[in-house]
Order: sequence, then structure tokens, then C-alpha cells
Amino acid sequence: MNFNENMPSKIQPMLAKIGNLPKDYENWAYEFKWDGIRAIMYWNGKNIKIESRNLLDITFRYPELTDLGKSFGENVIVDGEIIAIDNAGKPNFSKLQQRMLISENKLTKSLLSIKIYYYLFDILFFNNKNIMNQQYETRRRTLEALKINHSFCRVPPNFKGKGNVIMSVARKHELEGVVCKKLNSVYLPGKRSDDWIKVKIIKSAEFIICGFKYGKTSKDRIGSLQLGAYNAGNKLIYVGAVGTGFDVVAHKLLLGKLEAEKTEVNPFEERFDKNVNFVKPRYVAQVEYRRWPEKKILQQASYKGLRLDKSPNEINLEEM
Repeated sequence: MNFNENMPSKIQPMLAKIGNLPKDYENWAYEFKWDGIRAIMYWNGKNIKIESRNLLDITFRYPELTDLGKSFGENVIVDGEIIAIDNAGKPNFSKLQQRMLISENKLTKSLLSIKIYYYLFDILFFNNKNIMNQQYETRRRTLEALKINHSFCRVPPNFKGKGNVIMSVARKHELEGVVCKKLNSVYLPGKRSDDWIKVKIIKSAEFIICGFKYGKTSKDRIGSLQLGAYNAGNKLIYVGAVGTGFDVVAHKLLLGKLEAEKTEVNPFEERFDKNVNFVKPRYVAQVEYRRWPEKKILQQASYKGLRLDKSPNEINLEEM
């Protein structure tokens, strides 16, 4: 894909910090947090390219979006989230994961039947001009003025006012949470900034898979995953195990990847029984949980999917 001299060819997404609703609510806007994956789209006037947050080209996985560029001007770079919808019309990460794992030229009718949407929330470059240094409020006006009309792309509204009202709406609709964005914030590629705050309703996080057990009755099934995260000293810390949430697809997928990464090295200080198969820390799992006292051991955890768009080096206890 060719870019003009003013157009960036690689942008790492700006990230939000986990926190609470800001007290100076009049200085913020609020967006719903969707259960999907981050995606930045580039349009050079002829072709589009969609990249994941770790800069992988994922365009081929979402053929519904190949004509999206026609909705823009001469050229554009937008930031957003790709989500999959279940039969109840709600975001469903497990369904999206089936698209995330597709190899090029392996799309089937079955996989295409999984309905996806690209939800846009920011615009970074427009008609030969880099606008990342403009304030968030100005960028949003530019994005909304495009009035995008596409079957698989939306610009969900943002809201102003008291954040607790927006949170109550998100809770009612069983959404993941809310992202608070300072109205005067500029876009900082690859940075995790205090100007963007994510407030979670559903307790979830990403952890590094460091080991697994086979099912009690079959080696064709996952019994549990042993999970970890890096501390400030770049040391892997054990945070517990997850033994529920695996469907047929997950059992096959995880075994296929983890069996190839087995190692004799225990990355933790804790000792484990002989049934644990340690693996090299290469894969990240998304997990929901009921409690995580003092960030020690997860309680009532459930597996939600592999995060192939995230690097294990990003999984840091200090940022959870």
C-alpha cells in the first residue's frame, strides 16, 4: 500500500489507563467500552489497510470493510474497535475470536456469517493533514461530519455530562464499561495517558498463559490455564488459574498452540503439581473474574478468548 509523504504508515493506538470516573465531569466526554479489538484503518484514496494494535495487517479477515474507503475523502486514518454481534445483538468476543484466527484465504461462509461492525471513535489524518495534535473534541466533530453510511461501520455517539449517568446506561445494557476522554486531549500514539480513562463494569483483564493442564478425562481438552503477569521488575508473577469458559473451538485452538510451546522451565516461584505443563510465555488470554483480592489470586475466573492482538510484554500488573 502506497502512502503520500505526509501520511503516517504505522500508528500505534493511544491507550487508556484504568481508573474511576473523573470528578470534573464537565471537562470530559464519555464513550461506551465495547468487547472487541482495537483497529486502525488507513485509506490512501485507492485501497484500505486495517491494522491491529500490534501493527499486524488484518484487512483480509474483514472483507465487509474493503469498500469503506469510499465513505471518506482523499485519504484518511481512523481509529476504532471491531466487534462481533451475537444472536441477541450484543458484542461477543468469543465470536470475534473466530475471525481473529483466520489465516489469509481461509474465509468460509460459516465464518462470514459472524456479523461484525467497525465502531469508529477517532480520526487521526484527513485529506492530507495530520490532525492528531488537534483536541479530541475537534477531531470528533470532524469524524461525525463525515456522516458515514456503511452497512458494517458506525460512529457510536459520545456523551457529555455526569459520568455516573452514562455508567448506569452501560450497566443496564450489560456493556463492558465506559471510556472517559478529556475534551482538550491530543492523540498520543502508543502512549497510555491520564487523558483517557477506562472505567470497567465487567471485571476483566488480559493475562499471560504460562502453563496448562489437560482435562481429567481427555487430552483433547483443556482442564485449566496457569496465568501470570509481569511486575515492575519484569518478573512473571503467578495470578491464578482459569478452568471454565472453554468451548469446543477453544479446546482445539489452545491445545494446538500450547502443546508446541511446552518447556520444562517453571517461570514462577510457586511449585506446581506434576500435571501442569509449562509453556513459553507467548500467548495472552482474556479473562473475566469475580474477585482479585490485592491482585494476588484470581477468584471465579472464566476464559473469554486468546488476544492475538496483544503482546505478553504489555501485560503488566502496574497497569491493571
